[in-house]
Amino acid sequence: MFTMTTKAREVVRRVTSHPRVSATSGLRISSQGADESALGVATAAGPERGDQVVERDGARVFLDEPAVPRVRGRLLDAVTRNGRVHFVVRNRH
Repeated sequence: MFTMTTKAREVVRRVTSHPRVSATSGLRISSQGADESALGVATAAGPERGDQVVERDGARVFLDEPAVPRVRGRLLDAVTRNGRVHFVVRNRH
């Protein structure tokens, strides 16, 4: 199972609750190019075909098929660096 920290859920809800964003929106985590270890994160209007949807406390994340095994059993966290929020996938402790 893929889980999110409280801070990650707060950031996902804040990003996807913008008035110009669809009510079905979420944060999409997807594999990036030929480098299977790289994951991309972007706001999406809804899940794409084949995406796994993870939702908790109003925070919705879409995982593309190649990303699912790479994040299984891990934790999505949000950290602030240089005034910007970054998402990090960590091992659960």
